[in-house]
Amino acid sequence: MQYLEKTIQYLTFLFLFLLPWQTILLLQERFVNGAKWEYGTLGVFATEVLGWMIVLLFMVWYVARLRTTDYRLRTFSLSKDRLFVLSLLLFSLYSLILSFFVGDTFVAFQHTRRILLGSLLFLFFYSGPVKGKNALWAFILGSIPVSVLGIWQFLSQATVASTVLGLSSYIVHEPGASIIASESIGRWLRAYGSFSHPNVFGGYLALTIFSSLLLYRSSVGWGRVVVHAIIVLQSTALFFTFSRSAFLAVFFGLVVYVISMFPPLFKGSLPAGQAGVREGLSEVRRPPLGIHLGKGERLAKLLLAFSIIFAFCIFSFAFFPLVQTRFTATSQNEVVSITERVAGYEQAVDIFLQHPLFGVGGGNYTYALMQAFPGMPGWWYQPVHSVPLLFVVEVGLVGVALLVFVLVSFVRLQTIDYRQYVLLITGYVPLLLLDHYLWSSYVGLMLIAVFFGLFFQNKNNEV
Repeated sequence: MQYLEKTIQYLTFLFLFLLPWQTILLLQERFVNGAKWEYGTLGVFATEVLGWMIVLLFMVWYVARLRTTDYRLRTFSLSKDRLFVLSLLLFSLYSLILSFFVGDTFVAFQHTRRILLGSLLFLFFYSGPVKGKNALWAFILGSIPVSVLGIWQFLSQATVASTVLGLSSYIVHEPGASIIASESIGRWLRAYGSFSHPNVFGGYLALTIFSSLLLYRSSVGWGRVVVHAIIVLQSTALFFTFSRSAFLAVFFGLVVYVISMFPPLFKGSLPAGQAGVREGLSEVRRPPLGIHLGKGERLAKLLLAFSIIFAFCIFSFAFFPLVQTRFTATSQNEVVSITERVAGYEQAVDIFLQHPLFGVGGGNYTYALMQAFPGMPGWWYQPVHSVPLLFVVEVGLVGVALLVFVLVSFVRLQTIDYRQYVLLITGYVPLLLLDHYLWSSYVGLMLIAVFFGLFFQNKNNEV
């Protein structure tokens, strides 16, 4: 058993560290009207294989632990536990069945496979044998190489391609590259890191910054110095993505983070006897979140938040023309970007009205768009830039009802004060409302599983 747990732990650390790298075995690339249809590509990511290995070993570990009667009674005796697991399985089963009746079955099956993996990994991170603090370290350490890469990409205005690392080459003067452009500043390439788009890179960095803030609570001595240095590096790389949604996510997250340091403003408590720590998937008694900080502790955390703000202020001053162009939307490039997004919302509503009950199927939004607007090049077919809207269009009202079942059953499983969810929700809202990758891409689904799983494990276990 000990050897099995060690194997699971090392594979988990490797998975979290390598998650940013998009190494993929391409099974099929598709082209529409002479251009690659990105969202019709079929493939298996290297970290996806690692994820399934972890899930299978987790199942073996869990079955072995169930042989102990005491553990079985403590971990899986409550109906709330079974209800939550059942809700996840029902949603995955619905996605699988729906895949047989959609326009592109292969893409739908691929999306369902990733949903199932994400669901199982969430359960693993939430209740598995890997300590949340160690997993958080692996997750944020994995952000160091890609942060350095992203900073280099922006400062050098160059990228490199690598099949092994899953990197693509983007040239600032060629169509298709994500840039900031105007007549006064010329064309500037945004930082991609190891991802397919700067916005995805920005979202990843925002979530690793939140994870670093969570890890900082339990770190001491040099551990805090290292976390602080990593946050500065992450913030620098995030700035060079010029991702509006990620900027907003970090801004709102920091506001809640700072407010939570002052108990009169943000007091987290529960009625006596209702707080608890997690045992398996269930909860037992625990003290409320420790936000009553001493002056020294509060000052240290305020300095941590200030370092993020300070980094953004310094770079905003140094690159003010780019910031102004990106956020005032006066250049032709930014106007076109916003116009296309608004048009995408209208197209999504039209598609939903045609398939309101069951949707068009997981991963099939661009296929449905292709049927509605034939004749366009493959790159033109993009998911609508809003996860809630994309979700309801792809899975329909039935899928929405099943997701509500998942969320309600999970919330009923928790005993932490609802106000403990504020940081999580506040930081996630801009990423959900202003982009699509958290639902449309493999790495987005994995980020949801990892971040949510580690967040709630650490909240329940007081990392």
